[in-house]
Amino acid sequence: MIAGTRRLILTVAAILVVAVMSGYAVGAATAVSGSQLAAADKPSSDDYQDQIDKTEREREAAARRSEELETALETTDAKIVEADAKLRELQGQLETAQAELEAANQKVEAAIVEQGIVADKLEAATAQDEAITEQVEEDAERTAELELLVAAIARETYKGGDGSSSLDIVFGSSDTREVVDEFTAQDSAARVQAHTLAELDEIAAGNRHRGERQAAVREYIAELKAQADALVVELEGLRDIAEDKKTAVQGLLDEQEELRRYLESQREAFIRQQEENERLQERLRSKVLDLVEKKSAAEERERRAALAAQGRLGKGTLAYPTKNVYITSNFGYRVHPIYGYRKLHAGTDFRAYCGTPIYAAASGKVEWATWQPGYGNQVLIDHGYVNGKSVITNYNHLSRFAVSSGQTVARGDVVGYSGNTGSSTACHLHFEVYIDGVVKNPMGYLP
Repeated sequence: MIAGTRRLILTVAAILVVAVMSGYAVGAATAVSGSQLAAADKPSSDDYQDQIDKTEREREAAARRSEELETALETTDAKIVEADAKLRELQGQLETAQAELEAANQKVEAAIVEQGIVADKLEAATAQDEAITEQVEEDAERTAELELLVAAIARETYKGGDGSSSLDIVFGSSDTREVVDEFTAQDSAARVQAHTLAELDEIAAGNRHRGERQAAVREYIAELKAQADALVVELEGLRDIAEDKKTAVQGLLDEQEELRRYLESQREAFIRQQEENERLQERLRSKVLDLVEKKSAAEERERRAALAAQGRLGKGTLAYPTKNVYITSNFGYRVHPIYGYRKLHAGTDFRAYCGTPIYAAASGKVEWATWQPGYGNQVLIDHGYVNGKSVITNYNHLSRFAVSSGQTVARGDVVGYSGNTGSSTACHLHFEVYIDGVVKNPMGYLP
């Protein structure tokens, strides 16, 4: 359960880390591109080192923000963290899905336009084919007429006539005189026959050309029909894809809405939980304050008078509680990244992998080594009066103790080992300092 929560919180934290590093990466890429374009301004080795140093600072800052985010989420129910992480993940998926849907719709629209173009071409080609067919039929009728004419003239010529009857046949006249009057420019039936044969040749040549054209047109029509059929299949497929994308987008939107409703439904319970945690922490602070107040007033005045002259508390009053000092979260107020709840982070968090020794920050008496709500395994040490001030420290989330209640310890003694107990999402040390019973920023008293 704890490991799962840890992974969830790291997922949320990674969003911020990636955002920071991605922004830097874009800037860095632009800078490199600029240097390539400006060969005359070639960066020096110092420039490269500055760039490397800047990258490392950005990386460390992003890592710290990620660890601070872990701290902000460590008292949050795992289901809420999971829902928020999933919501953020869905947002990225939704953007991708919406882009895919838009692309799919554009392909459908393009296919519809192409289908229309092919349909227009097919209509034009079909009309051209019909026109050619109509012309061929008209030419066939005309050819039949001309062939009858040529045959009639040939028969009359074969009979040995003077040709007038041929002219009668040509023009449908029964009166030879009418024919002569009508066609005075015609020398003889032979000229009519020659003209008719020439027209027949012309029609035949035209039909051959039309036949070739019609064959090409019909081949083109066949291609267009195949293309149109393929477009129908393609369009159906594209519409299916677009519909699937639309369904996917709607599914993501529905899931997002469900997660939002869940997070909103948990808001009041979360706030109550945080208020309860604060009450528990306040109870601990009251315990510490009681420890201070239990000392007799006379003893306190005597100690304060004797020690006040030694100076004021400050840097170096306490030693670091870990050997390898790496601070993951500082003292101060935090805003919850999901609900915006503002609360005090009343100590300093040190990176301390599971089982790392934790050391007493100063000599003193172990008031208790026990489990505390929210803090897990806790060691609280009373260091007495230092320069007239009561100083108490506590060490939290320990995996096990190395001291027991009532034991006296010296500065640097091992008091326990880091762990992940209480409201914690990963092994670390949460270190708190109390001056005169009031929680203070530990960094004011550490080296």
